[in-house]
Formats: sequence, C-alpha cells, structure tokens
Amino acid sequence: MAEQSDTATATEEQVDTVSGETQAAQQQQQVQLQIDETELDVTYSTTVRVWGSAEEINLDFAGPLRPAGPSAARLKIEQRMVLNPWAAKRLAITLGQAVAQYEQAYGALELDQAKRRAGGSATG
Repeated sequence: MAEQSDTATATEEQVDTVSGETQAAQQQQQVQLQIDETELDVTYSTTVRVWGSAEEINLDFAGPLRPAGPSAARLKIEQRMVLNPWAAKRLAITLGQAVAQYEQAYGALELDQAKRRAGGSATG
C-alpha cells in the first residue's frame, strides 16, 4: 500500500477520544491531528455483527457467506472492533451522515435484494 499521511483539524476532545482519554470538563481547542496510514491493514466486509455490554460495543466484520451444507452457511469473522458506547454513538451518527451524502449523490440504496434485482439496480 502506498504511503499516505493526511492532516485534519480536530478538537482536543476528539483527539483525547482517539487516545482513549476522554475527560468531561475540557476546553474546546483546535489541535492539528496528523493521520498516519502508512501501516494500515484494510479489510473488506460485506457483513457486520453488532453486540456488546454496558461497557462496550463490539463490531465483528466478515466477508461473504460461504455454503456449509444444504441449509447452512458459514460466516468467518475477519476483524473485530471494540468501542466504548460514546465512540459507537459518534460512529453511528457519522455513518448515517456518510450514507445520506452517498444517497444524495448516487440515489437511494435498496437493502432488499429482491427489490434491487427487480429494479435492475447494481448497487449494494
């Protein structure tokens, strides 16, 4: 993978969240955040399982379903991400915004495969 380094502007609270040290009473200060993607592992996923407890939300990412018999399928979990509930909520909001922007640019995403096939849409 080619080396890439981005610079983003983040509040001090966001930087602390990245490092796992969120404090309730923080001042909102601008901090230059340097994002290093030089050793980034990329995993492609078609499926995600979400589960957790009062302390954490777990996201299990998997590739496509693989046949495991006449009426069974196997799903291999390839990556797990563990988030605290606050980070999970921020992720959910951000993903919602990203999907809304995608749909605004490219059209609505139909989740029902049968409807996608009947409508001739190639997305999804």
